[in-house]
Amino acid sequence: MDIQKSIFFFVITSLTTLSIYSQNNDVSYLEFMFGRSIHGSGDIPGYHYGFNFGQELSNKLYWQLGFEGTLNDTPDYFLTYEDSQGNEYDGSLHTVTAGYQLVLGFRYNFIELNRHQFGTSVLSMFRYQATSLSDFYITLYPAATNLPIPVRDITRLESGRTFAFGGSLRLHYSYEIANSYYVGVLGAFQTDTNGDTVPHYSLKIGRNF
Repeated sequence: MDIQKSIFFFVITSLTTLSIYSQNNDVSYLEFMFGRSIHGSGDIPGYHYGFNFGQELSNKLYWQLGFEGTLNDTPDYFLTYEDSQGNEYDGSLHTVTAGYQLVLGFRYNFIELNRHQFGTSVLSMFRYQATSLSDFYITLYPAATNLPIPVRDITRLESGRTFAFGGSLRLHYSYEIANSYYVGVLGAFQTDTNGDTVPHYSLKIGRNF
């Protein structure tokens, strides 16, 4: 609980400082993104999604706060078997890794034209994650157990739920379509203290204020 209180205090303090510093700036944005990701632990395909809010600090430089999520899943450890009547059963496992993350950092636009923006974001991250990944598994067949069906012994050496700090580096491009609304794309790579890496790319839609 102490680490959660520290994170909460850090976010509130940072937001207060940034809001005071940028209170005379009118340019801000709110955007939603959705796209594909690959979770490095197991190379599991999936999705990345989230909301981000940002406000201008100075020319082309913005602070940014976001709440995002990832969901990665794949069939794994395939196993099918038949009973004595010839009925077939699927005993395969399904690996799922999902997480939520709070991101806070800065965006800098190298290019800011009438309708085009291109830049990069450098973000710190606090992430909660849950996974069904195991460290070891053994399949024992009837010949070894004298049971009528296969048996699996699954072992996890570390917790299936983790909290971690991390960072994310992103490139983005946006095109204003009308009335301050814009669409765009981004590519990103993130890593954290839990040893997880999650490259992802997304489409995004947002609005400047």
